Amino acid sequence: MIENVEYRAIIEKHVDVDSLKRLAVELIELLWEKKLDGKKKRFVNGLVRDIREGLRRRTSAVQLKDVGLYEVSLKERKVERFSEIVKWLQKEATISEESIQGFRILATKGSFEGAGEVKSASRIKTTFRDAFEQYEYPYEYLQRLLAKEDLSRSELYKLFTKITYKILNADGFEVSGGERSEFRLLQEIKDAQNYDMLLLDEPESSFDNMFLRSDVNRMVKEVSEIMPVVVVTHNSTVGASVGGDYLLYASKEIEGKDVVYRVYAGYPTDSSLHSVDDKTINNYLITLNTLEAGQEAYNDRRGRYEALKNRR
Repeated sequence: MIENVEYRAIIEKHVDVDSLKRLAVELIELLWEKKLDGKKKRFVNGLVRDIREGLRRRTSAVQLKDVGLYEVSLKERKVERFSEIVKWLQKEATISEESIQGFRILATKGSFEGAGEVKSASRIKTTFRDAFEQYEYPYEYLQRLLAKEDLSRSELYKLFTKITYKILNADGFEVSGGERSEFRLLQEIKDAQNYDMLLLDEPESSFDNMFLRSDVNRMVKEVSEIMPVVVVTHNSTVGASVGGDYLLYASKEIEGKDVVYRVYAGYPTDSSLHSVDDKTINNYLITLNTLEAGQEAYNDRRGRYEALKNRR
């Protein structure tokens, strides 16, 4: 008994007894509330069960199984959220923009205008007319797409919104055919950094000299600092202005009745280029012939330029 008294004295000294009492009362009240809620649930469930049994005895109709209202509500919310996302995707907007050497790549999103566009995006030979009838209702549209067995499930996302890419020039207009080719060449040169070597075979065949000198040559020089670059050309804008580090000249020569193919090599500043079998060729002449169509043509063009320059 003495020990209990001492123990109680220690508790009263270190613990607020009134607070403990209030906490105990709150816990008791909370327990009563939970018990009351349990009684209400059991009463309602019992009432529903009695009504259902009574109805079952009075009708011969097929009885419905228990319906999970929570699952139904959750599914409806998922459908609503899916529809909201698709509707947002179908609104026209710019989703990305990238600049490459004065060109701009513009990616936009929007809605498909017809079943034909959906078919093109799917890349399969089937009709989408029936599915497109529900295009304004994303979930119903999805169900009709899922019914197509030849349509890959991993490709379905492509059929809800149309992604369009545009290439714009420096003035903000869509590029012409020639400008598109220029853009592709610059992009190929840029992507070449992922490989071990870059080979350009006569880039002058499709482009004007200003573009070759201002854009192509500059990018070629930049890439050549990190990887080998080989340029095959007959154009002075490329050959002379690119400032190559080394020259290779391929020659077809007739020796008696034989045709001999040789490759001459050397530095751009060398007076002569040499082959592996100790043959030499004049660097000035072969450069002039290859890039300018010879001395006479070079002098003729030079004279014409000077005449235009001095004309008043």
